Amino acid sequence: MTSISSGTGPDVFQIPMSMGQQMARSGMIVPVPADVITTEQIDNDYVSWTVSQFKYKNQYYGLPTDVQTLVLFINNKLYREAGFEPANPPRTWAEFHAQAVACTKKDASGRLLQAGLDTRYKWAVYQLFMYQNIKGNVVDVEAKKVRYDGSEGMAAWQFVYDLMVKDKVDSPEFLTGQKKFEQGKAVFYINHPVTRGRLVRECPDIEYTIAPVPSPDGKPSTVGHHWGYVTSKSSRNQKLAWEWIRFLTGSEGQMTWCQEAGDLPSLKAMADLPELIPDLDSKICMESLLYARPCQQVTRTEVDAVHATIWDSIVLGKATVEKAVKEGAAKENEIIARAIK
Repeated sequence: MTSISSGTGPDVFQIPMSMGQQMARSGMIVPVPADVITTEQIDNDYVSWTVSQFKYKNQYYGLPTDVQTLVLFINNKLYREAGFEPANPPRTWAEFHAQAVACTKKDASGRLLQAGLDTRYKWAVYQLFMYQNIKGNVVDVEAKKVRYDGSEGMAAWQFVYDLMVKDKVDSPEFLTGQKKFEQGKAVFYINHPVTRGRLVRECPDIEYTIAPVPSPDGKPSTVGHHWGYVTSKSSRNQKLAWEWIRFLTGSEGQMTWCQEAGDLPSLKAMADLPELIPDLDSKICMESLLYARPCQQVTRTEVDAVHATIWDSIVLGKATVEKAVKEGAAKENEIIARAIK
């Protein structure tokens, strides 16, 4: 940020979508010129949630890369041992809750032997629940306030409490810092489609199924995250910089990232390409792209820390759900007020 504001930074760089609104309003980056690609073309060509966080005053200040949603990974062997079939995964929160409990194993003293849900990537768990349960914006940028401290957000964090505290389907004390799902010590795991490549490398012998993440009412619902390519205001050739970005985020550039890295495309026209949907797991991942909604954070590190504190306060019994969420929301509102001018 210092190099960008001082004019010594690169012409083109990446930022997480959580910085899109902040940077667009800061004056440090410039919108894409119409002679490279128009606002109407972007609206028509790209999946809407993959560009929405970079749109400000009807102009786009970034184009997407590293597009990911959240899906559910299921350990087939452990799932069947608990009496379930991977072909019939949980659809609702109620089904997911019941199955996670049924899949959890403990010894006579109550210590975990097998987690129903691997929650080491807790960001994915709480973000999913919040964005699934809150109707409308989770963050109101214009009002500079979050909305997860209302009844819908409280219910999402209560679900965290029910899973982690009430029924203990996982614990921060169980295989701390270790990859439970990869070790065959957890049945469910919520993560991004790109996780597929890592599982092939790290645990090729584990048979797993990818399913849509369960939602409150069973209707398709997930949250999406991505980064964006942007152009610095200090670039001496802003049009050329944007032409490079358009190539990187065009069909040729995206095909490389999708096939080599496991990203999802952001172009609507690529969502049904056979070469990107070679199997059922890939189909589930691609379908999630089309019903996802965007993560709406303003700033990344600070807000992630606030959410992690809410999680820890609830899971470790430091505060009630209401107290933890209210305190976190107040802190996040302060962060937004500082970031959005």
